[in-house]
Amino acid sequence: MSLGQSDPESGIVGVFSRAADAYDRIGPPVFAHFGRWLVERTSPAAGASVLDVATGRGAVLFPAARKVGPTGRVVGLDLSAAMVQETAADIGHSGWRHIEVKRGDAEHLDFPDASFDQVLCGFALWFFPHPEHALREFFRVLKPGGVIGVTAWAQECPVLRWCLDELASCLPAMAPGQSPSPNFDATESIGAALRQAGFGAVETEAEEADFIYRDEEEWWLSLWTTGIRRRLEGLEQSELHRVKTQMLRAAQVLKRDGGVHTRWRALLGLARKPFH
Repeated sequence: MSLGQSDPESGIVGVFSRAADAYDRIGPPVFAHFGRWLVERTSPAAGASVLDVATGRGAVLFPAARKVGPTGRVVGLDLSAAMVQETAADIGHSGWRHIEVKRGDAEHLDFPDASFDQVLCGFALWFFPHPEHALREFFRVLKPGGVIGVTAWAQECPVLRWCLDELASCLPAMAPGQSPSPNFDATESIGAALRQAGFGAVETEAEEADFIYRDEEEWWLSLWTTGIRRRLEGLEQSELHRVKTQMLRAAQVLKRDGGVHTRWRALLGLARKPFH
């Protein structure tokens, strides 16, 4: 992910670097599920070239690699050096030779024009300081007729909305300027952003899925692998203990049959780069 900072490992990139070893490895496979959904909907052909921006631990990268097969090429890009290192190890264990991961800035892609058949980006646009720049870069490196696919959490995502409301009730208010870039949390905002970047044949849709955490503690630990970690890290130890206690108590409303039941809702934007 790109934050356009002089020190790319500070701020939110540093947060994800510190979470890299556990990212998408604690709790149910939420990102893996929606990563497969993104790849299924964009459906890269066998032999295609795919760029996965803000690849994280490969929730999109690996499904795309399976889809294009050994005659294709899949490149994962992330600004977090720790995330790249972890994912490179995963690639090494896979034994696949048509997949690679490297460090790179979404707003300044180090690829020639028209390099890829598809550019995919899962749950990252709102972290970029200038998402419109990133989308223009996606447009540039796509071949004419190439496909872009992006995902974002819906504004009405049940568990996310609940979690943020609960956190807001026990955390200090965010200072001005701390809020992230536009959320792209409605199909209209995703579609508008894609059109403004020059894409055509824009489609948007939503997907919901249920996921169960073993218990409240696993759910709490999963928060430390998300952008929410940035708020939690800034708390004094006594304050953090208070917030954890309050959040674990709140999670009781989601608990049944021994697990914490959550429902997630994501949005998908698909579009094509015009031939002319």
